[in-house]
Amino acid sequence: MLRVGRAVGTVCAAVAITAAGTGVAQAAPPPLPNVLLQLPALPPIPGLPTPAPGVDLQKSFSQLSKKITKTIPGRLGVAVVATGSGEPLFFGTVKSARAWSTLKAPVAVAAERRHVTNLGAMENKAIRDSDNASAEQIWDSLGSTQQAIDAVSAVLRDGGDARTQIASELSKPASYPGATQWATTDQAIFGANLACVAGSDPVLRNMSRVGPNQRWGVAKGKKGVRTAVKGGWGPVSDATGKYVVRQLANVTTDRGTVGVSLVAIPNSGTFADGTAMLTRVGDWVQKNLKNMPAGQCPPAVPVVQ
Repeated sequence: MLRVGRAVGTVCAAVAITAAGTGVAQAAPPPLPNVLLQLPALPPIPGLPTPAPGVDLQKSFSQLSKKITKTIPGRLGVAVVATGSGEPLFFGTVKSARAWSTLKAPVAVAAERRHVTNLGAMENKAIRDSDNASAEQIWDSLGSTQQAIDAVSAVLRDGGDARTQIASELSKPASYPGATQWATTDQAIFGANLACVAGSDPVLRNMSRVGPNQRWGVAKGKKGVRTAVKGGWGPVSDATGKYVVRQLANVTTDRGTVGVSLVAIPNSGTFADGTAMLTRVGDWVQKNLKNMPAGQCPPAVPVVQ
């Protein structure tokens, strides 16, 4: 830029001297073109979440929710997060609920990190079939209650969930892991980053092959959509037998990956109504994935030997 300025200054000075010598007025030189305005737009940086277009997703979900709850009264909560972004989209009214069997996913990852003996068979049953006895065996394999809490908490933190506190008999009042309060947005953040967490590959493979008792919500991926899910269901609280139904999901398309958390609390309190509600919500999520940000795991940092 300095060189261009000097050249222009020299030309202008020469023109001025000539005009003064001849007494003839000279036109000013034409302005330099604005080079910056002519530069092409830079392409998007690979790996960053794709910005969502101007679609009113809140309005769309509100309309869907009214239709669902007209036939199946109850409450819904949905969170969607682009992998690597940590910025959730939230819809509905259920902001937190008991984790129930969705917690089996981070528990299984913790066991993978510990290289637990004979883990494969236990994990298959705990994740694919949501078998409670197998999940309890995996939990016990992590050591004492405090050691298990620490191991599972470390997995959650690595997955971007900085807030969830695991419930157990050490809690005041005493509780149990399935009763852990897992915020809808925190669960979606963990789901988004699950594939980026060490030890998650076998767990995600099992989550992509769940049995019939978990094939609802987003489990039945649409064309071009790959899903890995873990369902959970149980009483809303110790004071009631009415169920909350949840689903933790990692969803991938050709645009990238998102984490999804679905929650339904049907007024009837039945598992059937909860899964029916979440399947309709899951269809809406998959239909609107093109309108939501998506991302991917950051490049792995090489280990220094």
